[in-house]
Amino acid sequence: MSSSQKLPGNGKLLLKKRTNWFAAGEEFLKAIELLDDGAFKLFSFLCLKADRLTATYRGSSDQLAFALRKPRPVIESCLAELKAKGVCTAADTAAGFGGTLRIEDEFWPYHPSTNVSTAQCTNGYIAAIRQQFLALGCTTGRFGASEEAQARSLERRGVPLEIVRDAMIMAACRKYLSWLNNGYSEPICSIAYFESVIAEFLRCPPPPDYRNNLPIELKRLANHWARGVQPRQKQLPNPRDAQPDQQSHGKIRDDVEEVY
Repeated sequence: MSSSQKLPGNGKLLLKKRTNWFAAGEEFLKAIELLDDGAFKLFSFLCLKADRLTATYRGSSDQLAFALRKPRPVIESCLAELKAKGVCTAADTAAGFGGTLRIEDEFWPYHPSTNVSTAQCTNGYIAAIRQQFLALGCTTGRFGASEEAQARSLERRGVPLEIVRDAMIMAACRKYLSWLNNGYSEPICSIAYFESVIAEFLRCPPPPDYRNNLPIELKRLANHWARGVQPRQKQLPNPRDAQPDQQSHGKIRDDVEEVY
């Protein structure tokens, strides 16, 4: 055993990482006894990726198949077993599992939180970012201590919440379009993913008409992804038309052309 691997003098075990680990205990043992191998592997993945406060994971069958390197029919069979045996509940779509999956309390080691804003997210700014992050649908579905710290950093820097939300929605539109054009890739896993778009919108905030259409387009692209349909081309209102005397909005127009 190398010196770096030795136990401290008091004989106590030390975690290599102090955050982002999962408390596997009696609930895990219960799942091992109940589930087949494939379903238990999926359950383990969901536990590691689920939001700790709500015991929920947002994603799709395709995302899970990609993460676990399994065919989609295998994933859907495992999901069916998790639901049939009362381990998880899920909202289904025509394209299979495509919404929120929640691990039942009997198999979840943490006490449920019914009021997120008074738990880890202790103020409205962080709670709003957390809510938006989990609602995008193309993220890992987990908002942990690292993401909370990144959101708090944005707050300390004085970045308006409105700008952060708009940037998150724009980045999510780009992610969905990338999936639709090129196939599934890793979902958004960090608030840092949005930093470049936040910087763009800080330089030239989008006009109201442009902002109001972003959530509509995000929903459209998410629905296309859930159905496996290539989206038809569509243009949002041209920011230059909304504010023709501000040439700085040319960058936003480029963003629109990138997304749509």
